[in-house]
Amino acid sequence: MTDTEKWAVLCGAMQARFPVLASVWTQAHERFGDRWLPDCIQNIERLYGPITRPLAPPLDDMLEGYAEFAADSMRNQVFYERNRHYRASNYAEVEANCYQNETHMNRRYLPGMYVSHYIWPQHYHMLRGFTESVLPRVRQSRLFFEVGVGCGVYSRCTLETLPETRGIGFDISNHALRFTEKVVDAAGLASRYEIVNRDIRDGYHEPADFLICQEVLEHLENPEEFCGWLRNLVRPGGWGYITAALNAAHSDHIFHFRDPAQLEAMLRTSGWQPIHLQEECAPGKKPRQLTPSLAGFLCQRLP
Repeated sequence: MTDTEKWAVLCGAMQARFPVLASVWTQAHERFGDRWLPDCIQNIERLYGPITRPLAPPLDDMLEGYAEFAADSMRNQVFYERNRHYRASNYAEVEANCYQNETHMNRRYLPGMYVSHYIWPQHYHMLRGFTESVLPRVRQSRLFFEVGVGCGVYSRCTLETLPETRGIGFDISNHALRFTEKVVDAAGLASRYEIVNRDIRDGYHEPADFLICQEVLEHLENPEEFCGWLRNLVRPGGWGYITAALNAAHSDHIFHFRDPAQLEAMLRTSGWQPIHLQEECAPGKKPRQLTPSLAGFLCQRLP
């Protein structure tokens, strides 16, 4: 099958099983263009195997995991729009229920997040911006950290784009670390990457040239303190790519960022110099304060 035919199979399965969630899939090719399609198909097949008709069980499971992830996001967004605050407020509870919950992470959270990077406009455009605008500016980096690896997409893209760079991924969830290890290994990049289960407040014995912290801050009770810990992981003059979700209510989001200026002020207070901003919004016509978006700053560590 061609990539176009494979995508039609996935869209057909979504329409048959999860029709309420299918439109973002069926609109993706027109929305993102021909360049997007082979990248999307390749990265789905790397992890879940060949797309065939009928779909093999791993791909069926991936679609179901995505559907649960997306539906959970929609439910929490409705709560936020009605109440103007997120459901979660306690990090210890979120960590136990989400990041250390093997079933939740491996069935719903990680597959859903992984696929969303190729389906949700705000996620895909942020990833393209990172690859095309941020990574060329840090191409001299020899060591990068990703703090909070999530599903591993940003670490994989960094390794692919900067072939002279090695990376270390930090997370407090072994489930996220193992998933990221699979993503990196499936791309043939494992020799330049290692994973570490570590609380970054304790620092690390070697500083990074470049640090990625992508959609982590909103999961914390005190993200400003965390930004200071991030700064301490990077050499003076080194780079950071730090993002946050704004007005986006997932079940594990705690801190409510409302606009990019709020994130920028937090970074400056923590010893970072913001250089470049990218913001991407979810599609729709709701007011800004009710529209989920992502803001990402390329920053430089001040001395």
